[in-house]
Amino acid sequence: MEAGSSACVALAFLVNYNTLKAGFVYDDSRAIVNNPDVTRAAPLTDIWTNDFWGTPIGSSSSHGSYRPLCVASFRLNHWTGGLDPKGYHAANVLLHCAVTYLVYAVYRTLMPGRRPAAAAAVFAVHPVHAEAVAGVVGRADLLACLFYLAAFLCYAAHVRHRDRTPDPRRRVVCCDAGCHRRTYRLGSAVRTVFAALGLGTCSSDLDGLPGGVTECCAVREWACLAATVLMAAASMLAKETGLTVLAVCAVYDVLFASKQSPNKNSGGMYRTLAILSGAAAGLLFARMSLMGDSGPPVFAAADNPTAKSPSLVTRTLTFLYLPAENFRLLVYPRRLSFDWSMDAIAPVTSVYDPRNALSVALYVALFAAAKRSAAAASRARLHHNRPHRCCSKTKYDRPADRADDPARAVGLAVAMTAIPFVPVSNMFFYVGFVLAERVLYMPSVGYCFLFGYGYAALERRLGPKWPRMGLMVVLTVYGARTVIRNNDWQDDESLYRSGVHINPPKAYGNLGSILSSQGRLDEAETALRTALRYRPNMADVHYNLGNLLREKGDAEAAVSSYKNAIKYRPSLAVAYLNMGQLLATMGRCEEAESVLKLCSSLDGSHSKDPVNHETSRVSALVTLGKLHADRGRYSDAVQAYKHAVTILPPYYNSRVLFSLYGDALAQLNRHREAEMWHKAALAVGPDHVPAHLSYGKWLAKNRTRIHEAENWFLRAKKLAPGDASVYKHFGVFLLEQERYPEAASQLVEAVALEPEDYDLTVTAATALRQAGVSLRAEDMYRKAATLRPQDASSHSNLGAMLHLNGKHREALSSYQNALRISPDDRTTLDNLNKLRNVLRRRSRAA
Repeated sequence: MEAGSSACVALAFLVNYNTLKAGFVYDDSRAIVNNPDVTRAAPLTDIWTNDFWGTPIGSSSSHGSYRPLCVASFRLNHWTGGLDPKGYHAANVLLHCAVTYLVYAVYRTLMPGRRPAAAAAVFAVHPVHAEAVAGVVGRADLLACLFYLAAFLCYAAHVRHRDRTPDPRRRVVCCDAGCHRRTYRLGSAVRTVFAALGLGTCSSDLDGLPGGVTECCAVREWACLAATVLMAAASMLAKETGLTVLAVCAVYDVLFASKQSPNKNSGGMYRTLAILSGAAAGLLFARMSLMGDSGPPVFAAADNPTAKSPSLVTRTLTFLYLPAENFRLLVYPRRLSFDWSMDAIAPVTSVYDPRNALSVALYVALFAAAKRSAAAASRARLHHNRPHRCCSKTKYDRPADRADDPARAVGLAVAMTAIPFVPVSNMFFYVGFVLAERVLYMPSVGYCFLFGYGYAALERRLGPKWPRMGLMVVLTVYGARTVIRNNDWQDDESLYRSGVHINPPKAYGNLGSILSSQGRLDEAETALRTALRYRPNMADVHYNLGNLLREKGDAEAAVSSYKNAIKYRPSLAVAYLNMGQLLATMGRCEEAESVLKLCSSLDGSHSKDPVNHETSRVSALVTLGKLHADRGRYSDAVQAYKHAVTILPPYYNSRVLFSLYGDALAQLNRHREAEMWHKAALAVGPDHVPAHLSYGKWLAKNRTRIHEAENWFLRAKKLAPGDASVYKHFGVFLLEQERYPEAASQLVEAVALEPEDYDLTVTAATALRQAGVSLRAEDMYRKAATLRPQDASSHSNLGAMLHLNGKHREALSSYQNALRISPDDRTTLDNLNKLRNVLRRRSRAA
C-alpha cells in the first residue's frame, strides 16, 4: 500500500473512530435487533427470500429492498458478537476504510499522476457519509460501494487487456515493457496452456520459446469482464443501486477506450458493451422477478409528499430541483438530518420559484459536460491511430491516454456522480423518501474525483503551496463536521434532537417516544404534543401519546389518543389492541370486545410493519379470549383462541396462546383437546414456566393423575426457583390435596418473594392455620391487615385467628375494627357474639 493511500485510510479510520461508542440507532432496531434473519431466529436460507427488514420479498407489505449480502453480514456480526453494537460499528468503519482505499486506486487508475490522495482524503472525511458509516443500516451503502468500485477496477483492467490484445493472425505479444511481433505457428492446445499459465502477459517470458502466443491477454481480458459482472451482481445484492456500475463502465469505455484499428478486432468495444447490456438486463430481470406479482412497494404520503401531489407542475419542478439539493449536500454539508421526509424540503409549486434557477444551472452544466466529453472522445479516436513507437507502422494496440484530456475526465466524474443517483431521484419511479444522505455515498465518489481533478489543475497552475493549504482547510472543516455529526448518531435522543431544526414533526415525534421509554414522561408528553402542533395527522405520535397517558393513569385521555391514531391510520392494528386492552381494564367490556374483534380483522397487506401488524392481530384475539374467559364465556373464548391459531404467524410467541386455549377447553370438559394444546405449549416453550403450571393444574383435576401434576409443578420450580407464582400454584395444589404443612411451606416461600401480595398472604395464613401452626398464621394475618387496613375481611380474619389463639381482648378489637368498616358483615357479627359469650363466662367464673 502506497504512503498516500495509507494516509487516506488512516484518516478515514480516525475521523470515524468515535462511532465505535454508538449504539443501535433509528432503523437499526428494526433491521437488526428485531429482524429474525439477523438474530438467527429464522433459517439462513430466509435471507435469500426475505427483504432487508425480514419480510418475504414477494409479499405486498414488503418494503421491496432486497439486500441479502448486507443481511448476511449482519448475521455474521450476530454470530460473532451477538447484539453488541460495537462489532457492527467496527465493521462499518473498516468497510469505509476499504472503500476509501478503492477510491484512491480508481483515481490512480483513471488519472495517474493527478494526486489521487486529494480525492481519497476528501472521500474519507466527507460529512455526508456520517449516516452510512455511523448508522449500522448504512452497511448496505458501504458494501454496495465496495463492490461497485471493485467492478469498475475489473472493467478498467478488462479494457486495458482488450485494447492490447493483438490480431491473432499477426502473432503479437504485448506488455508494458514493450512489444515483439512473432510469426511462429503455434498449436491451439499449446496456446491454451500458455494462456492458462498466464505466460502471455510478458514478452520476455516467451523470447526463447520455439513459437508465439496468438492471444496475448485474452484469458485475462475475459476473466476481468466476468469479474466485472460478478462484482456488479454482488453490489446489487448489497443494495439495488449497485447495478448502475455497469452503466458507469459503459460510459468509461465510450470515453476512454481506444478505437480498434482495421487490422484488429474492430468490434471489441461494441461486443463488450453488448455483453454489459445483456448482463444488466439479466440482473435487472432477476431482481424484478423476485418481486412476483406484488408490484412496487407502497409508501405513505408523509414519506414523500411530492409524489402524492395532484399537481403535475409541483411534481415535475420539485423532482427536477431535488438533484440540486443533493449536490448542495455534497458541496456544503452543514445542514444534515436523519430524515428529510414530510415538509423538510418545501415543494417547488411555481415556475417563478427562485430555486428553479438552481435546477436549470445544474442541468445546463450536466449537458455541457456531457457534450464536451463526447466531443473529446471523438477527437481522441480520430487521432488515436498513430503508430506505437516500439512497433512497426501496422501496430495499433496503444491504450487510451487517460489523463491528458480534462473534458473526458470531467465527463466520467460527472457520470460517476449522476448515474448512481438516478434510481433514487424520483425521475422514473417514486421512492419512499424525499432526500437521504446515505444514498449519496456512491455518487460522492464522482464528486470527490471532480474535487481531486480540480485540485491537481490548481496545483499545476499555481504551484503546490496554495492548493495544499486550501486542501488542508477543506479536510479540517469536513473532518470536524464529520466528528460532530458522528456524535449525533451516538444514541436516539441525540440524533432526534439534532434533526429538530430541519424536520420538527418527525424529530419531536421520535424524541417523545424515546423519552417515554426512558420514563421521562413529562418531557415526552411535551415533545409529542409539540410534534402534533406541527403536523396533527401523525398516527404514530397519537398512538405513542396514548401509551404515555395510559402509563400516567389518564385512561380517558389515552383512549382519545388511540382513537385519533386510528382516525389518521385506520389500519394501525397496535392502536386497536392497546385501546381494547385499556377499555377492558376500565370495565367497558362490550366496547373492548368490539375494538378487539375489529383489530383481528384488519388487512395488513400494505402495512409499513407487517410483523407488528400480524402480531397485534393475534394478541387482540388472545386478549379477547381472556376477556371471554374472565366473564365465564368459555365457548366464546375457545372460538377466539381457535381463530388466533388459524392466523398465527411463524414468528409469534405461541406458548401463552396454547396454554390459554388448553385452559378454556378444560373448562368445557374437552379434556383430550385441552391436553393436546397444553402439550403443544410445552413443545413450543419447554422452559416456559406458565405452560408447566397450566398443565399441572389441568392434570390435578383428574384424581388419577395427581402424581403427574406434582411432577410438572416440581419441574416449574426447578426452572424458576425465584418465581413466586410457582410456589403459589404449587401451594394451592397441595392445599387441595390436604397436605397442609407442605402447602404452608410453599406459600410462605411465595410470600417471601412477593411480600406485597395481599391475596397470597391470606392464602399462606390459611394454610398455616390448617397446618396447625397457629402463631405463624396469626403473624401472617397481621401482615395482611397492614397491607389492606381498609379491608374489613383483613381485620375479621385476624380477629378469628386471635380468637382461636385465646387472645380475646385483641380479637375483640379486631372484630370492632372490621365492623367499623363493614357494620353489617354477618360473619364478623356472629364471631363477635361468640367472643362476647366467652368473655361473659370467664367473667362469671372469675
